[in-house]
Amino acid sequence: MQIIITGGSGFIGFHLAQFHIQRGDNVFLFDNFFKQEGQIDPEFADLVENTQVRFYNFDMTLPFSSCSELTSIPYQFDVVYHLAAINGTRLFYEIPYQLARTNLLLTLNLLDWLENFKVNRLVYSSSSEVYAGAEAIGKLEIPTKENVPVVFPQPTNVRFSYGTTKFMGEFLCSNFGEKHSIPTTVIRYHNIYGPRMGNKHVIPEFIMRIASGEDPFTLNGQSETRAFCYVEDAVEATFQVADHSICAGEIIHIGNSSEEITIGNLAKLVMREMDIDRKIDDLGRISGSVSRRCPNTSKLKELTGFNSKVSLKNGIKRTTTWYLKTLSRSI
Repeated sequence: MQIIITGGSGFIGFHLAQFHIQRGDNVFLFDNFFKQEGQIDPEFADLVENTQVRFYNFDMTLPFSSCSELTSIPYQFDVVYHLAAINGTRLFYEIPYQLARTNLLLTLNLLDWLENFKVNRLVYSSSSEVYAGAEAIGKLEIPTKENVPVVFPQPTNVRFSYGTTKFMGEFLCSNFGEKHSIPTTVIRYHNIYGPRMGNKHVIPEFIMRIASGEDPFTLNGQSETRAFCYVEDAVEATFQVADHSICAGEIIHIGNSSEEITIGNLAKLVMREMDIDRKIDDLGRISGSVSRRCPNTSKLKELTGFNSKVSLKNGIKRTTTWYLKTLSRSI
């Protein structure tokens, strides 16, 4: 198979590339290391040494014609996974304009470029963040099905800088696929975690802050709940969606609905894995944050037969081990 992964140096993109390499597929990665601040980490450097991989380092907010290397790319692709985006909750608040502008432009530029290619399958990665506004009007069903209304308040809350762009990307990719007869699926990831996900997400942030000695350990909204999905499961589910033609034209949740946990208990679970005990100080909820998030994944199972395999305890163990090893290498 010939595979394109945008955001190929990112968290899920990297693991998805590894998955396809192990299958024997040819993988074409697009990225510009925004979240890595231009730095290539050892894991990604090893990945691109594989003869099955071709990496294109360019700014997707510019027309793809600006990357001369793309002129030699094959004409036909079996699957295009569009994962590229700026994300990370902290960035929703810190750089809302840059985040929104980037996410919209890179999607538009990709779709404009794909008009000149034969694409057998398009998979767009969206997010559970599109549901963040539904809770305020009492429409956030838990576990959340794909048909829950997507609601956004007035555009003054920067929390929605990410969710609005992902929802617009859903619209653009779905209608692009319809216009060009490309079977297209929107997947909404729900709290995917694991090794090499950066330090701007809740689980690695907890690991790093606990390791740094923070005491008391501060949280925002320790009674809020989330259902986390280990990246190995998320990648397998993503491929299953791409591989099953019955998923074309659908919006499908990818996550693990079996182990919803409070943020406070998540912090305690990470502490236990690190053999550390700290007092927790709750600073209160952040504006726009939802009190519960847990996907209904019955549609994914019905269409593909997929079930998550990695427990939260096991996934936290693997993730903590990776981050502590990485931290020790940098000291």
